[in-house]
Amino acid sequence: MAADPQDTRNSQLRVYWPTSVLVLAIALVAALAATGAVFMAVHPTDTSGRLWQQIGGYSLALAVVLIGGGLIWLYLRGTPERTTGSDLKLSAQTRRAMLGAGLIILVAADMWFFAFKFVRLESAAPDPVWTDAKVLLGDSIDGRVLPWGIPLFSQNGAMQVGIPSIFGYDSLEPEAHIALASSVPDPRSSAYDVLGARYVLAGGPLDDFTSGDRPLTLVGQQGSAWLYERTRTLPLARVVSGYEVIPDGAAAIDRIHDPTFDPTTTVILSEPPSCEVGPVASEPGTAEVLEHTPTHWVIRVVTGNPALHILAENAYPGWQVTVDDQPVEILTAYTSMRAVCVPAGEHLVEWTYHPTIYWIGGLITLGLLVLLAVALGRSWYGRRSDTAADS
Repeated sequence: MAADPQDTRNSQLRVYWPTSVLVLAIALVAALAATGAVFMAVHPTDTSGRLWQQIGGYSLALAVVLIGGGLIWLYLRGTPERTTGSDLKLSAQTRRAMLGAGLIILVAADMWFFAFKFVRLESAAPDPVWTDAKVLLGDSIDGRVLPWGIPLFSQNGAMQVGIPSIFGYDSLEPEAHIALASSVPDPRSSAYDVLGARYVLAGGPLDDFTSGDRPLTLVGQQGSAWLYERTRTLPLARVVSGYEVIPDGAAAIDRIHDPTFDPTTTVILSEPPSCEVGPVASEPGTAEVLEHTPTHWVIRVVTGNPALHILAENAYPGWQVTVDDQPVEILTAYTSMRAVCVPAGEHLVEWTYHPTIYWIGGLITLGLLVLLAVALGRSWYGRRSDTAADS
């Protein structure tokens, strides 16, 4: 008697299934160990709660993978009929139905206790400190806001109410940006000058920083928000004619905090520019932001001599820039921001976020869909051939 095509397919899958489950289990164990190591290294910090949740999630995922993998393995094995204590024989079809029911119960339990958390129907309101700050700032905000002492999990509130935060559009930041922003625990720090911070937002008074060198000035207090203005603020988009090359990130940050360093006229680059810069023009260059969205900037730059245009935005992979519609090289300024060479005269600089990784991911997805379509077609053709042979 010819083998059942279903049994044939099961026997073929049975060869690969243990390896697949083992690889996934090892990956989860590695992720669990790595997260635990980071948790132990940084505990206690604002990120401890998030790390603890990740550890629980990885542990639950590992348990589901092992239990689900075992059930599927038993399903694929196709063991012979066995006798229960009451001498009732369980057919292969009955055992498969029981294993299938077990898998359905496992998936339902996972959805009920874990996966449902990915779907939340209630509104995620921002922390009151952000809504109160919005009242103080109004709709027209000139410059960025530095959140001070506000919990990590509340950072996205800036985006929700339309406040430009120096930490970007959410709480995810490149490592270099974090190193610069946290280099000196003082809201009067020069690091926040180059990051374009004009205001400091806190959930309480900052009396310790309202005196001394470049003190903070209280703008107002509303509800749970205390808003201060910094003494020195650099524009988000600007032009300079002087630069220093410091490849080492730590040394570059130290230089930013050096009292002899003047960020209003000089930028620190990670490597020498490919263009001629300077000499310093009698009139400083200007950079006017004409358009701005999270993924697109259009800036009019005017300078008397060849200079460097600086944009106080993260030097995140995927950004592209053109000067008068011609692609040019992006330079890294102040370890974590973007800069570009501009010739003398008036020019239109356009920054666009267009990462190639999305195209790569799309091509991989398309290839997998094609393979899936081919596999389904072959499976359907095989079933038709088996039916025709049996008839």
